[in-house]
Amino acid sequence: MKSILFAINIKAVLQDNSEVDNVKGFVINNKRIYKLSDDTILTGTKKIKKFLFATFTVSPEILHVIMSLENI
Repeated sequence: MKSILFAINIKAVLQDNSEVDNVKGFVINNKRIYKLSDDTILTGTKKIKKFLFATFTVSPEILHVIMSLENI
């Protein structure tokens, strides 16, 4: 299983309208996954609805490809 870190310090609003920060974005098995600092995966009602801030660790060209991947 290959894992790529593509974003750090994410602050976002979730589907249930709660806010989270210090989230990291990964690509694992060709899917985008967002994790809290305790490794909880954000999914379902805890899925990201709106990004407020993020620091990306990849180039814009690669980010474009990553953002087109399925988000679990």
